Amino acid sequence: MQDRKLIETLNEFQQEYALLIEQKMVEKKVNASGALSESVALPKISLLGQVYNMQVTMLDYWKQVDGGRGPTTGGGDGAVRRNLEKWLSYQSVQAKIGTPKSSKGTRTAKKSTGEGWTATRIKQAAFFMARNIHQRGTKAKPFLSEAAAEMRPKLVPEITKAVKQDIIYTIDEIEKALKK
Repeated sequence: MQDRKLIETLNEFQQEYALLIEQKMVEKKVNASGALSESVALPKISLLGQVYNMQVTMLDYWKQVDGGRGPTTGGGDGAVRRNLEKWLSYQSVQAKIGTPKSSKGTRTAKKSTGEGWTATRIKQAAFFMARNIHQRGTKAKPFLSEAAAEMRPKLVPEITKAVKQDIIYTIDEIEKALKK
């Protein structure tokens, strides 16, 4: 059976889904560094036996953003702090957060520039942020869950219509071949 219409429909759905995911990221304000939205990728629709594989991929930490995270029990391995250090080293994040305060409680540089982020300040900020996350957890910002819930009801009717068109096309092609 020719599956042209089905693959076309899945490709269109995948594009619409990715746009909705990015829209939800903006709505939920989950994209401080820009890395998560930049990581959204649309691998080509593929046929694995009789199963169509449609994916939207992104950085692994989407799960913690989408579902939140409870307080840590039993101690952590330092991964949260290390990931926060990396995140805080991005210039875009530093500019959004602003300049760190000195020990006297005053800003060390202009807030809009993100200047003043030394390696020591990054480590200190990451430590305190990680401690807070370990103690309190993080609130869920369900950008992907909401996008999936919005798209599911649209998918079944569209796939049904596409499969019907592909079956009709295949039957027509078989009839043409038999008449020859």
